[in-house]
Order: sequence, then structure tokens, then C-alpha cells
Amino acid sequence: METKIRTELKQYYHDRKRASHCRRIKYDRRSELGISKLKGAAVPPNAIHHSNVTSSCNKPTTFYWMAAAQRFGRCPGFVFGAVYKTWCRYHKNNPPLDHEHFFANLVQITETGPKSIHGIVTAHKLLADQVATVLTRMRQECENGAGQFPDQLLPQYHLLQLSRAIIVIYDEFITPEFVQEPHKEVRRQQVLLVLTGDDHELSAPISFDSIRSESLSIAKEASSTVGKPYNMIRVPFIVAIKFILDLQERENAAVGSVNPASEINWADTYDREAAEYADSVLQSFAHDTDAEQEWKFTTAEMRLAVERIEERERGEEPLPTMDVDMLDPRWE
Repeated sequence: METKIRTELKQYYHDRKRASHCRRIKYDRRSELGISKLKGAAVPPNAIHHSNVTSSCNKPTTFYWMAAAQRFGRCPGFVFGAVYKTWCRYHKNNPPLDHEHFFANLVQITETGPKSIHGIVTAHKLLADQVATVLTRMRQECENGAGQFPDQLLPQYHLLQLSRAIIVIYDEFITPEFVQEPHKEVRRQQVLLVLTGDDHELSAPISFDSIRSESLSIAKEASSTVGKPYNMIRVPFIVAIKFILDLQERENAAVGSVNPASEINWADTYDREAAEYADSVLQSFAHDTDAEQEWKFTTAEMRLAVERIEERERGEEPLPTMDVDMLDPRWE
């Protein structure tokens, strides 16, 4: 029986961790706490600093949300919902949940921000350089014993080289038909994929040949504001997301990968944490404690584990202990 309870407790840990991550990501983006803003045509020299640098880490691209694709100066939540759902499905609903991992860093371009593709690419390169500079400075501070960021966490944060080479631009709002069904809406919304030319650190050049058959026409207005020629393509959301995630998988698999974070076995990390959690609950249950509130919390966890075991023995499949969509089913 103890083995079965341990298994349920570990699953509970996994469900809780995923739900917590999903809730944080959803709430931050929906309330725009997790969306950076590009307010001027020029990037200020201190746009990236210690407190916001990690939002650019461990993401294969940046998602630039142009003013024309916003509604009343805000970024509609269903768009982020479509991105989030597709990212989770790509990772078979078990994506990496730590250290700011996500498909893209979301950046809202305000009415006073850059208007052309060239302006966005220029700003992107400056921001990426600032991220690299700040990360280097933070690592040096840690080595000198003056770091403000936890030493054990800093090595897990990296500016992925792919994020320098390709960006996503959402420049056209299409009135949604499936606001509460992001997996459908992700096929209707469109984005521009733009190569910045900064690809010298990649394992191989980026080519759009594999998605050329999925390409959509680029409006004359978009091409006329380029300022200089860029290699770009317009495709549905779902094509863009999969294309970039496939590219990151290619980079991760490359010999001498420039992404040390890719060498971490996230499944093993979570399993180890889940095992430690299960051990702590079982140990607390086995000993008396004067902390009545903690005891009640522990017994509640044990009770849930036992109930799920009994459901399985009756041939029933228990529902997830924490359903991520039930936490916040709407995206608006």
C-alpha cells in the first residue's frame, strides 16, 4: 500500500507543479504583467537589467506584438492561449516548467514603438546584446561573491542563440471565431517569421523551404515598411510555432550545442523532486506533530492519495488532481 501511496503523491506533485506554472504564465500574460513593452523607436541603454533579464532566457524566439494587432492598446488573451496550448502539445503536454522556459518572450510594441520590420529587427538585436551583457555581469558578480541572484540558479538561465536569429511578428488582428478553443484559433491567426541575419552561432543556416507550401501572402504595406530586405515569410500560428520549436530541437541535438540548458534532463529533475516530496509526506504522516495545521494538510494529501487508489481498484480513472484548464478556462 505504501508503494501505491508514494506513486499517487508523486503524481500529485507533478500535477501541482504543472498547474502552478500554467496559472502563473496564464495570469501574468493575461494581465500583461509578463509582457515586456517596446515604447520608443530607440532602445534605451538600460532596458534590460537584473530584475527583468530572465524573461528573455530559455526561449527560442521573441514574439513582437505590433500596435495594429492590439485592441485598445491591449494584447488579446486568446492569442497567448493559442501559443501556450500549441507549446504544451508540442511537448506532449509535459513541457519544461522551470527557469522561464517557454516558446517566446512576449513584447508589446506601443503606438510610439518601431513601425517597420527593420526597426523591430534593430531593436531586437540591441535588446539581445543587452541581455547577453547583463547575464555576463551577473555571472561575474556571483564569482566575486557579490551576486544578488541565487548562485545555484543563474547557470540555468541562457540567451538561446536561436532567439537572436529569428523573430515572430504579430502584425494583423483577425477577429477570432474560437476564443475559447485556442487549438482551433491557432490555425486561423497569422504571423510573420523574420530572419535577423544574426545566425553565425547556429549549427546550420535557417531555411523556410520546409514551410514554403504553408506560406501566405505578405501585404504590400508590410513589405513597403521593411527599410531593407529581410528573409521573411507569413504563415499560420501553428506552423510558425512548430517550425521554431523544431529548429530549437535541431540546435539542442547539434554536436557542441551552444545551449547548456538543453543538456538538463527535466524529467529526471522533476522525478527526483517528486520523490523527495512523497518521502516528506510519508515521514510526516508516520510521526506525531504538534503543528496541527500541518498535520491536517498532510492527512488531506494522504486521504486524496488513498481515494485515488480506491478509484483505480474499482476500475475508474481518477481526474487530474489539478486540472490546469479548470484553474482559468477562459483566455480573455
